[in-house]
Amino acid sequence: MRKSMYIGYKGRLEAYIYIWFSKSTKLVYVGETNNIHGVLGRANQHVGHSTGTLYHRVYDKGYNLDQIDDFILLSYPLPREKRYMSEETSYRISVEYLVQKKLIENRINSPLKYTLVSKVETGPHTNLACIQKIADQIALDFYEAYNE
Repeated sequence: MRKSMYIGYKGRLEAYIYIWFSKSTKLVYVGETNNIHGVLGRANQHVGHSTGTLYHRVYDKGYNLDQIDDFILLSYPLPREKRYMSEETSYRISVEYLVQKKLIENRINSPLKYTLVSKVETGPHTNLACIQKIADQIALDFYEAYNE
C-alpha cells in the first residue's frame, strides 16, 4: 500500500489532477477538478449510477464499478495559482491532456498493460514548460504506483 497517497481536502484552496486505476480490470481514468469538496467530492460524483462519468466509462468496457474491489484513487494537487484554481479550466485541462498523453505513451513500455477510459481534449497551454513539468511528474508517479 502506498504511504504517499495524497487525497486531502482544502476546498477552493486547491485544484487537482486525479487518476483512478484498477489492476484487476486494467482500467485507468484521468481527470481534473477544483470542486469545492476536493477530490473526494469529485470522486463521489464519478461513481453515481445515473450521471457518474467513471461509472459509465467502466460499464461501457463491460464492468460493473460496484464489483471492482481494487479501484485506487491517486490525487495530485496543482500549484496554488489562480490559473489552476479558477473556474476557467484551460490550464487544468492542459495538464490533464498531457498526463493522459504520457500515460498512453508509457503504456507501450509498461510490462503491465492498461486501458485509458477517460477522454480529454487538448488544452491551449500544453506548450508551456511549467505545464509539461507537472504532467511529467504526475505520469511518473502513476507509472511507479501502477507497477508496484
